Amino acid sequence: MTEPDAFVTNNGDVIYRKAVVRDAPGMARLSVQLGYPASEDRLAERLGYILTLHDHVILTAEYEGEVIGWIHAHARCLLESEPFAEIAGLVVERKFRGQGIGRTLVKRCGEWTSSAALGKLRVRMNVNRQNAVSFYEQMGFEPVKTQRVFDKSIRPRLR
Repeated sequence: MTEPDAFVTNNGDVIYRKAVVRDAPGMARLSVQLGYPASEDRLAERLGYILTLHDHVILTAEYEGEVIGWIHAHARCLLESEPFAEIAGLVVERKFRGQGIGRTLVKRCGEWTSSAALGKLRVRMNVNRQNAVSFYEQMGFEPVKTQRVFDKSIRPRLR
């Protein structure tokens, strides 16, 4: 994604484009629907930082000036495997689901993946989200493995 508006498209009344910091309020609202509540200020702070990273992409779907969907993906470079892109988050406003918006966001993300010279797009999800599992399988994603996620809290050093 070398041009700032390389992914601006208009499908009917929905506009697909790269996210900008002023999208934070709508993105925070949608993050709640995804199950990850975030304040507008903290999300705007993270969004501003992520937008500076060349190996990340955040695309939005906009309808009548409101963000109704977003997708975030990033490149993963691991010692043990070839680089790939991974979807970190995808959400579409409940009342707009089932209209192809999520499919279009994933498709645009796939275009970014290709333009970044990455040969695979991966997504991880909670297997209990059966609608998400079905969605990705219908998009051509294939299950690779089941895993568990462990977290350990670490006290950050003060700067």
